[in-house]
Amino acid sequence: MREYANDVESRLVDLETKHSYQEAAILDLSKVATEQASRIDTLEALVRSLREKVKELAGEGQSPLPPNERPPHY
Repeated sequence: MREYANDVESRLVDLETKHSYQEAAILDLSKVATEQASRIDTLEALVRSLREKVKELAGEGQSPLPPNERPPHY
């Protein structure tokens, strides 16, 4: 009977240890996901800004992109 109790206690300790590591991993992943969402929001704002700038330049008759020129080595 004593051996069974030791086995159960050992298994319980193992489960608690695994749970602790998994909880830490989940918190780390959550932090990374939050940081990535913030970066995505920043990049989306930058794309919107650049899109508006291109529209603005096109409206002024300026080409937003440089003309297609041959590279100097040709």
